[in-house]
Amino acid sequence: MSDIYIPGVTSRIDSAKIIEGLMKLEAIPKDRAEARLEQLKLEKNSWLELNGRLVATRTSAKNLYSFNNPFFERTAESSDPKVLIAVATREAIEETRSIQVEQIATADRFLSDTLPKDYKVPAGTYRFTVGEKSVELRYGGGGLQDFVDALTRKGGDLVRARSMPITSDTRALLIEAIPTGSANRLAFGGDAERLALDTGLLERSLSKERVLSPSDPALAAWDPSLGKGGVTALEGILKAAPSSSARLAVSPAIPAKGMTLEYEVRVTRGSAAAAPAGPPPGPSLPDSGSITWGGITIRSAPSEAAVPDWTPPPAPPVVDDPNSLYLLDTSGRESALSAPLDDGAWHKVSIPLDAILSGDIAAFAVRNRDTSRTVEVRGVRLFDPTETGGFRPRNARDTAGDAVVVMDGVEMTRSTNSIDDIIPGVTLTLKSASDDEVELAIEPDRDAVKEAIIELVGNYNRLMVEINVLQRNDEKLISEVTYLSDDEVEAYKKQLGTLSADSSLSSLRSSLQRAMMNPYPVGDGRMALLASLGISTNASRGGGYDASKMRGYLEIDEKALDKALEANFEAARRLFGYDTDGDLIVDAGVGHMLDALLGPYVDTGGIVQLKTGTIDAKAKDQTAMIDTLVRQLAAKESELRREYGALEGALDRMESLSTSIENFGNSASGE
Repeated sequence: MSDIYIPGVTSRIDSAKIIEGLMKLEAIPKDRAEARLEQLKLEKNSWLELNGRLVATRTSAKNLYSFNNPFFERTAESSDPKVLIAVATREAIEETRSIQVEQIATADRFLSDTLPKDYKVPAGTYRFTVGEKSVELRYGGGGLQDFVDALTRKGGDLVRARSMPITSDTRALLIEAIPTGSANRLAFGGDAERLALDTGLLERSLSKERVLSPSDPALAAWDPSLGKGGVTALEGILKAAPSSSARLAVSPAIPAKGMTLEYEVRVTRGSAAAAPAGPPPGPSLPDSGSITWGGITIRSAPSEAAVPDWTPPPAPPVVDDPNSLYLLDTSGRESALSAPLDDGAWHKVSIPLDAILSGDIAAFAVRNRDTSRTVEVRGVRLFDPTETGGFRPRNARDTAGDAVVVMDGVEMTRSTNSIDDIIPGVTLTLKSASDDEVELAIEPDRDAVKEAIIELVGNYNRLMVEINVLQRNDEKLISEVTYLSDDEVEAYKKQLGTLSADSSLSSLRSSLQRAMMNPYPVGDGRMALLASLGISTNASRGGGYDASKMRGYLEIDEKALDKALEANFEAARRLFGYDTDGDLIVDAGVGHMLDALLGPYVDTGGIVQLKTGTIDAKAKDQTAMIDTLVRQLAAKESELRREYGALEGALDRMESLSTSIENFGNSASGE
């Protein structure tokens, strides 16, 4: 079907199509410039992404030899995490310690009697004291749960409360101090005291405390075989010399149940008594006299006394007996206390007596059989640890007490279960008491080192993938890398061969491969390779030819890496960074070499910045050229439209003239 021509509407010669064709030819330079601009953008984006890989690889390399490298991280492994756990810092020393947790630090926790569900707490001013700190709650009255909520909000980190549902119709009030330690006893003041008595949190109590003040009149003989002659009391200190004994009476005697014995003790060592080294000097005889006559002096013969032959006495027996302190009950039965350390220092001892005595306590005694130790005791007192200010808890769930740990035979007390001053660089967290010692092994954090090495190898492999893709237009390079996501595969396909003309990347690739394959010094004249850690281009030892293994990618044999970190940890550390000349500056190693190689690329003003800067300049020129070409094309299109418009007008006039002539001829013929 032929085209229909409508004058003034359609073009007789289809000028629009002709103009479109001509403009496509005219736009070729602009299209080429736009394609070049897109290529420049792709190249810049490729350099920027490559820069990210370079920075990641350099960072992971520096992390393996810099000041904060993981080779100096420490872990603390407890043989029984149910008793204690620990966290070690870089300052910790690699060692193993044996620790016994005799007691964990506790806080006061008091429970009331059973209360009705609708129990009302009256309005008042409630004051609670924990150690030297206190909190005051002005309460307007209300239900038990409302009071609990108000006290917990006000108590902050000092005291809190809970409403315990005993049955569906009854409740119990639990009030507890938050700080632990024997110095942080919970006390009630103001209306809190009345509430505590009304609810059964507290009950009035007569003090059972006994303070035993050593004095010569208070000392009594105990062991007849030793006597008390060597025991003295001066300025509140009971001192028992070797081979002596004495007792301090507890008057009146008190039941041991629920009581605690507290004292300070010091043991010093001297020399045991020795036998005489020679015979006694014998009797002392007076001078026999003399006479002088005529300037001549004549002395009498000296007096003489018959002295029997001397037989040396036997040396006194040496007794080594560190046990010297005892408690006596009213029946005379003795219970030995733990042997004090003989390091010459004062040690504070606190002992719950429930496990030692079952009867009434009658005396504190010292029996020093040892022939070289001197025992000194001060500050002896017996007390009920639950008693405070004439009150005692009726239903104590826990009583404030200090943590007690024994390490290297030394007993130490702390007010908290988080202890950071016993082992340098290690914070202990006590979980529970135990009769057994816990082994605490402080070792290098090999897992952190392993993760850092794996991170370096991973970043290095991704960098090599990036360089290979940018250098060659071969999709096999992408298919060989099995860990890429679908989005990464598509992105890499667009970047294939983008920087194939850049020779600096080929040089960088070769340098990186050499850095990972070269041997490095590790001390004592020895050299080592990454392969000694199970890191190589064929760590899996698979058979056959594999093209991907020729690309420079590394593999890790984790079992070999674990074994190397266990057996040759220091050599592994030096392999990544080593100070060969002793100037405290690392100058060799895999990490150091990678850092030196990649620094010129990623540093400010480095190769990547120069490359992207050059691309930006070219892109700017291309953008200016495109703008010029766009303006020229617009002018050309306008010119063509004018010219073809004029042509269309001429054709229309000619058509009109032809029609007029034809009509005139027809009219003449008709006449």
